[in-house]
Amino acid sequence: MKSIIKNIGIIPRYKVVITSLVLLLVSIGCSQGSYPLDFFYEMHYTQSYKSYEPPRLDVPASAIPVYDAPKTTSYYSGEHLYNVNCATCHGDDAKGNGPALKIIMDEYGYTPAVTPNLTAPEVKAIGTAGIKGYLYSGVVVMPSFKNMLNEEEMDMISEYVMSLD
Repeated sequence: MKSIIKNIGIIPRYKVVITSLVLLLVSIGCSQGSYPLDFFYEMHYTQSYKSYEPPRLDVPASAIPVYDAPKTTSYYSGEHLYNVNCATCHGDDAKGNGPALKIIMDEYGYTPAVTPNLTAPEVKAIGTAGIKGYLYSGVVVMPSFKNMLNEEEMDMISEYVMSLD
């Protein structure tokens, strides 16, 4: 009987400790903003106010420059998809002289395992299926585009690359 009374005396202490911890966590969670619940937004959180703020940081010197929009008028063509996804490494003329590939080769000493010149006879020999295979699986530093491009877009890029001279 004495042990039962002792155990009953312990339970309220745990309840007090647990209750105080819960209250502490709730009070910390509610003190993150100015108000416990935001029924209205404060002015400095709105996008219209943020547009008047000064720029945060300068662009890093090692950033790759953004070029003008593609010359094509169709945003759903092989040329446009090539310019958006491939030109930064393979270059605008597909000769393998893009700015990103130049940085990888010059600063990191990378030597391409497969020619980056998409107008080379080796590339023409693999055909559209081979180019699509490279787009799908990637090659060494070239990433896989299977999650960014659908089958039709990969076909369009492959056909555009095969049409280049």
